[in-house]
Amino acid sequence: MLRSSSSPQRRLHCVAAALLGAWLAGAPAAAPGAAAATEEEAVVDAASLIEPALLSGPGFSVDPHVELRGYMAHFTLDTRLGTLQAPSVEMLTEREAELPALERLDAATHSEAFVRAAGDRLGHTVESLVNIALHPVDTVTGLPVGVARYLRDRLVRQANQAQSLTDRAARKFGNIGEPFPADQGPMTQARDGDATDAPAARRKTWYTRIAREGERYVKRELKFNTVKRDIARRLGIDPYSTNPQVQERLVALAWVGSAGSFSAGAALDAVGGVGADILAKGGQIDEIVWRLSPDDLRARNATRLQAHCRDALLVRQFVRRGAFSPTLQTALVDALDALQPATGCDAFLELAMSARSELEARFLVNGLALVHSALGAHAHGGHLLTIGAGFAFRADDGELLLPLAVDRLSWTDDAARYFALAPLREGRRRVLIAGDATALAAERLAELGWRVELRAPRGPNTTRAAATADR
Repeated sequence: MLRSSSSPQRRLHCVAAALLGAWLAGAPAAAPGAAAATEEEAVVDAASLIEPALLSGPGFSVDPHVELRGYMAHFTLDTRLGTLQAPSVEMLTEREAELPALERLDAATHSEAFVRAAGDRLGHTVESLVNIALHPVDTVTGLPVGVARYLRDRLVRQANQAQSLTDRAARKFGNIGEPFPADQGPMTQARDGDATDAPAARRKTWYTRIAREGERYVKRELKFNTVKRDIARRLGIDPYSTNPQVQERLVALAWVGSAGSFSAGAALDAVGGVGADILAKGGQIDEIVWRLSPDDLRARNATRLQAHCRDALLVRQFVRRGAFSPTLQTALVDALDALQPATGCDAFLELAMSARSELEARFLVNGLALVHSALGAHAHGGHLLTIGAGFAFRADDGELLLPLAVDRLSWTDDAARYFALAPLREGRRRVLIAGDATALAAERLAELGWRVELRAPRGPNTTRAAATADR
């Protein structure tokens, strides 16, 4: 039987069609060269991002459901000693590589010799500092959801604002600025949400409750930092790792080992296990980070930066404050030395000072490494360019390289607007993506004339082949 043309279903379809037509008629036209369609970042299977060996192993497993936020994959890693969050593929790899060292640290800090020495040592430390009137200034630490901020058309926080903020922090501390973050390193306490959210309270432990000035004095007297770096060197890990499980045990072992009556090295030897071949074997840690004190490393990095950057004040501010740990700061200087850019270092340092987290600091360091891997010695004399809230590199032959050290590039609203910027629309252009890209992102980049390199290597010694698509 035929339906009446005035049926409720038909009337509903007619109304919907009329509304859709009216919306399309009034919708703003897409910018020239920019696609109207964008996508949201998704929850994906961990196996689509990492190799099978990283999914599980002795004493650990990775949650198979991974949320993509800010072009980075946010993993949950379950271990025998607790749950860890890893906000990128790179940091997941490091957290898993640290597990053998973590096991040794845990065993050493539960040994009878440690417990006996810790009782006397901690009591003496607290007694020595009980009358100090200074109060620590709590630092606001946290981890933004990703690095999406660098794919926006403008800086969210300009460099001069960043400098004034760090100057105010220095005045609040009442000194010339803490050269590097405290024991646990920068951005140890992760929080959910963006950097604009209300900060979570910093977790207090027995060694962070002590007044900060007095704590620094005791550490100098006891050669705390020397012992801590030596333990990290023995284990082959970053002494400034932001792994909270590693830092809690590393700091405790270094405090007690500084007393002189307890040998942290002997405690590690007694529990056995792997040696110094974890992160060091892959060349991820510059040996100088283990050998030099934070103050000496800061001075060395400042001297090296002045070979590329003209603003001496900016250099001093960068090496003293910000989201870069001593290890990441040294890696950034190494990368600049390798590139030897003719111009753009000062603007790049200003961009680096605006980094809000370890994740963003890594994005910049890895971006420089992507460029160096792609160009090698041909990068010498090129130009660092700050474009919008991110950066690119102009080679001497005129090619523009845009390094994106992300896990998966999605064609979000931010990405579409960023790639529509004028400096990214002309000439020979190559985008270097450390991870991969969605089908829509790859399609849009091709339409815009980009040559795309997926899984681009981040160093000249990297053996991983890049999947290259000439668009």
